[in-house]
Amino acid sequence: MSDEAPLIFEPVLGRLTPVSNSAKEAMKAINGRVVVKLTKMTRNQRRRNWYWTMLDVVAEVLADTTGTPWDAETLHDDLRERLGLYTPLKTPSGRVKKKLRSTSDKAMNEVERARWTDRVANYLSKQIGIEIHQLIEEVRARGGGEPDDWKEAA
Repeated sequence: MSDEAPLIFEPVLGRLTPVSNSAKEAMKAINGRVVVKLTKMTRNQRRRNWYWTMLDVVAEVLADTTGTPWDAETLHDDLRERLGLYTPLKTPSGRVKKKLRSTSDKAMNEVERARWTDRVANYLSKQIGIEIHQLIEEVRARGGGEPDDWKEAA
């Protein structure tokens, strides 16, 4: 799986209904039939959905408070750079380029993703000046769900 927001749907009255913001956005681009690959939703996927919903919430706050066009993907890249989730690459001249590491399922197991999500949530709550429980409640209210162990981390 790539380093993108997961497309999360749930069955409602015999139809798949988009749940995550990325799924809702993807629906706008559909013209005709699509092929769907069904997989079991793991705790890691629920955590990914929660993470990307949190980024949507915070990007909105940043856009509103700064008047600049923040979005979840830009915030994701910024977080990986700020929180050191990268590999430094050096050129012969000594210039350092940061190669951002992936947060995909292939790159992070459940323990690593839980640690990353907790770290990001705490960092973001401080950056935008709200209590962590307020951020958690807003993510829940926006359909971010609640990974099984998030209650303990919060």
